[in-house]
Amino acid sequence: MNSMTQIISHLFLLSMAFGTQLFSPIVSTKLTGVGFYKLGTSIVLASLVLSLGVGYFMEPTITPIEWWCYGILIITNILGSIFHRDHKSWPMWLMYGIQVVSFCVLSFNILDFNPLWIMFFFMSMTLLGISNFAMILGHYYLVVPKLSEEPLIYCLYIFWIAIFLKIIFSLAVIFSAGLPYLEEGTPLGDGYMYNWLFISMRYLWGYVAPLVLSFFTFRLCKLRSIQSATGVLYIVEFFVIVGELISIYLMAKHGLSL
Repeated sequence: MNSMTQIISHLFLLSMAFGTQLFSPIVSTKLTGVGFYKLGTSIVLASLVLSLGVGYFMEPTITPIEWWCYGILIITNILGSIFHRDHKSWPMWLMYGIQVVSFCVLSFNILDFNPLWIMFFFMSMTLLGISNFAMILGHYYLVVPKLSEEPLIYCLYIFWIAIFLKIIFSLAVIFSAGLPYLEEGTPLGDGYMYNWLFISMRYLWGYVAPLVLSFFTFRLCKLRSIQSATGVLYIVEFFVIVGELISIYLMAKHGLSL
């Protein structure tokens, strides 16, 4: 039986790598320079290697398909970091397509093609990925001060779509299967008090706080106060990470896809 810590770490790291890679085309490297691409690639590679390390020590062992996917992802990201230039050529776009497909195949295999887990993972990956990408993009305005604020605003639009979809899905789960966990004296989950504690933290820290802070970020972007917006994005990223870790825990231990 895999330990809960390993499962949470594995899915979290895979979500971070996939999400950061997925949203990399939002801003053109002709505007940021290749340095931003390499920064994003470094985060993807670090998350992938850590995910592979955690997965290697889990039972059952990594399947041959998963080894192939990890290998393709690591090699293509290293090659992209070496050969990418400010202009994104067609081989780079081809590698991006291969990376997205490899991530999908890897995710499906790790989740054993379970529809609920796949839906949960992709929503979590989207939220983690866009919040992380927005944070590192905001940081890069210190390197390229003349960069338009539009790519950062696009990230916020995607963030809002992702978080609202996840909130709707989460509320549907609560009202269809989660209410017994919140009843006084329930034998389900971690017990009445801890169920309320974890679920409350999941909603307040993982949804309410990032949502409110993201609107402040939007206003700051409109005022062209990018450094202030980036500071708020660091806090958004923190709350999203905490919320998703709690969410993965509730899903892995109790089957509550919140």
